[in-house]
Amino acid sequence: MTINTSADMAVGNVAVHVTKNRGHSAEELTEMALNKIILVGSDAPEPIKAQALAYKERLRAVLLFYMRQAMLSERVTMKAEIMAELKESM
Repeated sequence: MTINTSADMAVGNVAVHVTKNRGHSAEELTEMALNKIILVGSDAPEPIKAQALAYKERLRAVLLFYMRQAMLSERVTMKAEIMAELKESM
């Protein structure tokens, strides 16, 4: 019996997004999400490419709106938690 220990593995495309002294903005997070959700090939037929790009733009607007809402919601939650802690410590 022979055991083969070699295997081929592909990681695919890897992207690293960093910031300095801040978190990612809603716009940056939206672009990261869009790049994972929709990939429009450069060799795609023009009508399909145009439709995919139009869809991507619409999705960008929707994602950006909800990313901003999530950030605002997190701030409201953090403020409430801080206020609750302050009341407890008094």
